[in-house]
Amino acid sequence: MNITIEKVLPCLADPEKIRFVAKIDEDISEILPYLNAILPKAIYNYNGKTLTITVEERIITIYPNKISAGKINDEKDANEIIKWIKEKIEYCKENKGKIIPDYRRRDKLEVLHVYKLLPKKNCKKCGENSCLAFSMKLINEEKNILDCKEIFLPEYDEKRKLLFDILKASGYKVPSVY
Repeated sequence: MNITIEKVLPCLADPEKIRFVAKIDEDISEILPYLNAILPKAIYNYNGKTLTITVEERIITIYPNKISAGKINDEKDANEIIKWIKEKIEYCKENKGKIIPDYRRRDKLEVLHVYKLLPKKNCKKCGENSCLAFSMKLINEEKNILDCKEIFLPEYDEKRKLLFDILKASGYKVPSVY
């Protein structure tokens, strides 16, 4: 399988970065559910045959015959991303019998969903000025839920369970002891 960059354009979201479109020389539709199973936080659209992932701040969408990506640093970065995706595709092909395909569509985690389940005390113990700021950093993986000490108090047991459930369902790592 070959993946070839066909277009390099200025990034619409960040003018200092680029975006690219690359062609995959074979149809990988049947591999997308396997990629969904191994890539945490992937957003799979079965009907649209797309898989969208965020790697650091880069937004990458994989289609049956192409890849598009934005917020890419430069062409070297683009080639590294293509190499990484190709490795993941090859891994899935080689291990189809060992991977359970995941046809679920994970929703992108929303800041307000997380915020509603936090204590909303704005105590700053997490290092942020507000629970809303903490929520934003949490979904961007700049903070860990363990940084919020208040959520572990007994009065937040129910909210903590719900929060951990939505974090886990969205592909985020949560402490296994709770």
